[in-house]
Amino acid sequence: MRRLPPLKALHVFEAAARHGSLSAAADELGVTHSAVSQQIKLLESFFGQRLFDRGGRSLVLAPHARAYLEDVRSCFDRLALASDQLAERGNRRIIRVNATPSFAMRWLIPRLSSFQLKHPQVEVRVATSAFDTIDQLDEGYDVIIRRDAMSRDGYACERFLDDVSSPVAAPALPGLQKARSAAGLLQLPLLHLRSRPDAWVRWFRAAGVPITETLSGPFHEHFFLSLQAAIASLGVALAPRVLVEDDLEAGRLTLLFPDTTVKGRGFFALFREKSGRDRHLEQFVSWLTSAPAR
Repeated sequence: MRRLPPLKALHVFEAAARHGSLSAAADELGVTHSAVSQQIKLLESFFGQRLFDRGGRSLVLAPHARAYLEDVRSCFDRLALASDQLAERGNRRIIRVNATPSFAMRWLIPRLSSFQLKHPQVEVRVATSAFDTIDQLDEGYDVIIRRDAMSRDGYACERFLDDVSSPVAAPALPGLQKARSAAGLLQLPLLHLRSRPDAWVRWFRAAGVPITETLSGPFHEHFFLSLQAAIASLGVALAPRVLVEDDLEAGRLTLLFPDTTVKGRGFFALFREKSGRDRHLEQFVSWLTSAPAR
């Protein structure tokens, strides 16, 4: 027989820990401050130990309760997912995808219509995360996409796109015509990414150009910002080719020194390992990993 703590108290505990405030938890749950406090006391009584350290107005999770909070959140996530899937069974299937903002904007969303037209009973919901790591993501996602291999219990990982980066710039960028060699790019504004600060150094080394000093140029938080800056003739960006195909075709950007590239491990999809039991998820993964063209 399972020995479970009071489930209502667990719900209150998770909300209080997330907000760091009994009052905020009470507002979210639509109950009184006193009711939240009583539920926390009930849970502490169940475990025989304090779950929060109270200091002034702040509510701080006790160190020994932090790991437990992650387990509680994980259980709630799985319960919510199972409930959603049960409610959706026989109706629309919702597939939840997490990707970086750049990949979602520049590759995934523009292509989704080709999948939706074939599978109108499936709704693909795309969320973005600015982090390359996935540890902070809950288990509510069916598919996670990143520029590196990933690992998570119950999931499989598959590489589905090459990650080859080359310099790109707007044809009207001042001084571009004079940059007849790779070294000539050093005379132009270089656009950098904070998440990959050594990318340009790696490219110049691949081009055989010795770099003896820090490269100048603005840093951007996201690739799509540096790409937009390149389109606006503000500098040269080092871009994954799969994310600039449309811009190259439309003439908004031009590819510079295409024979010299920086290669990453690839774009990878992490998806639920038993997707074969979920026909709709299996269809989406098959579509995604076949790298459909626009």
